[in-house]
Amino acid sequence: MALSLRESVLSSGRLPRNDDVVLSRAELLAPVDRDLIEAVFIRGQSTRSLARLMGLTPRGVRDRVNRLTRRMGSRKFIDAARSLPYLSAEDAEIAKLRFCQGVRLRGLREKFDVTEHAIRRRLDRVEAEIRAINRMTRKSARQVARAYREFWDGPAEAGAIGV
Repeated sequence: MALSLRESVLSSGRLPRNDDVVLSRAELLAPVDRDLIEAVFIRGQSTRSLARLMGLTPRGVRDRVNRLTRRMGSRKFIDAARSLPYLSAEDAEIAKLRFCQGVRLRGLREKFDVTEHAIRRRLDRVEAEIRAINRMTRKSARQVARAYREFWDGPAEAGAIGV
C-alpha cells in the first residue's frame, strides 16, 4: 500500500513529526506555500484533491511539497529562522525572502529596486550576520546546559570517570 504524502515526507526525516514545529516553520513561507503545507500536514488532504484545486497534476503537488519540506529542513532555513529576531527589520526581510521563501536574486533586485551587485553584497552581509548570530546562540546554549548540569550534579571533577 502506498504511503500518503504526509507519511512519506515524515518518514524521510526531513521534518520533525511535531505538527506545531512544522506549522511554525511554515509561517516563514510565502502564503501560497504555507497553505499547501497546512493542507497536507494539518488537514491531511490528498494530493489528488489538492491538484484539482490548484490546477496541477498530483505529481506536481507532490514535487512542490517535497521541495518545500527540503527547504524547511535545510540548515540555511533553520539558521535564518533562528536569527530573524536579532536582525534589523530590513535585513530580516531579506533573510526571510531569500532563505525561507526561496526568492531568487532577480526577485530581490526588483523588490528592493537596486542593482544585482548591491543585492549580492547585502546578501553576503546578511549571511555573515546569520552565521555570527548562530555561533553566539549555540555557544550560549552550551553554557546554559553546562550551568544547568553543574547546578544539579555539582561541578565536574577532573579525572572522574564513570561517577
